[in-house]
Amino acid sequence: MSEGDDFMRYRSAALGLAVAALAAVGLTAPAAARPAQNTASTAVAATKVVTSAIPWGQNGDVAVPRSYVGDSRLELAVFRPSNGTWYIRGWTNIKFGQAGDIPVPADYNGDGRAELAVFRPSNGYWYIRGVGQFVWGQSGDVPAASNYVGDSRAEAAVWRPSLGRWFIRGAAQISWGANGDIPVPADYVGDSHSDLAVFRPSLGRWFIRGAAQITWGVNGDVPVPANFVGNTKAELTVFRRGAWYIRGAGTVTWGQNLDRPYPGNYAGTSATDQAVWRPSNGTWYLRYQVNVTPPPPPPPPPPNCDPSYPTVCIAPPPPDLDCSDIPYRNFTVIGTDPHGFDGNNDGIGCES
Repeated sequence: MSEGDDFMRYRSAALGLAVAALAAVGLTAPAAARPAQNTASTAVAATKVVTSAIPWGQNGDVAVPRSYVGDSRLELAVFRPSNGTWYIRGWTNIKFGQAGDIPVPADYNGDGRAELAVFRPSNGYWYIRGVGQFVWGQSGDVPAASNYVGDSRAEAAVWRPSLGRWFIRGAAQISWGANGDIPVPADYVGDSHSDLAVFRPSLGRWFIRGAAQITWGVNGDVPVPANFVGNTKAELTVFRRGAWYIRGAGTVTWGQNLDRPYPGNYAGTSATDQAVWRPSNGTWYLRYQVNVTPPPPPPPPPPNCDPSYPTVCIAPPPPDLDCSDIPYRNFTVIGTDPHGFDGNNDGIGCES
């Protein structure tokens, strides 16, 4: 299979599950990227944009960044179908699954952490580590686990392209979409649960259940909805040959053609970061904002006080001042007395 064929396969299946699982764990997901190692540039007063390139994985892996620790930030991770092993950065490698499985990690028990999980198209089984296994779906289905109910945990779900129908475990079947669409469940309303949605590449149009159709993107785009603005709901976003087009928030260039986009919180802040994984070299390119402590304001300049008047602060001339020009009375005068406040030379200025 060619790299182009592999990418198309990714768009139609793995992308749908990636976006869905990002929503499930509570994420509100340069023409050629040239990220330097740990470089930084100032974005706003108390924020800076940091970029980094981190090798993690190899060609043939499936990227599965999730919050496996439960601290709200994503860990870099890949699932290697050739040996059924999960490689999570900072963890011990874990074998869970086999060749042909589709990884579907998400928080299925509501503990704030994503569980390792796979969907096996050959038998329609879901295998969730620490939770159990059950049949839900069949070969050809696109797994789309997400928090559809609003109970802080993900429901197992599949979208069946042949019928344009959603099968959500514990809920009724719902027809939404058509063959050729890409499922993109996310919280588009801001009500803390995912809405059924599909992106139709042939039209560049989004169909969100309960909302109006919206054209955003073109054929060949990769849909990556995520909460980039910080308003608790996902913005329509597409990734196109290294550019992120975010509806209502502009365009960010980060990545290159055939990169896999994975928006999320990688820095542990409240912002959603742009991130891509490059299968050709197994490297992650991260672009994220971090808060910085602004420098303290400079100290005020020292007062300009003439030493002839040590107990009060009166500036030296010019201009020449008279007692009527100042509020002080009966103050000490020493030295040259440039303003002539001590007319009788008794060491007391502006005697009352």
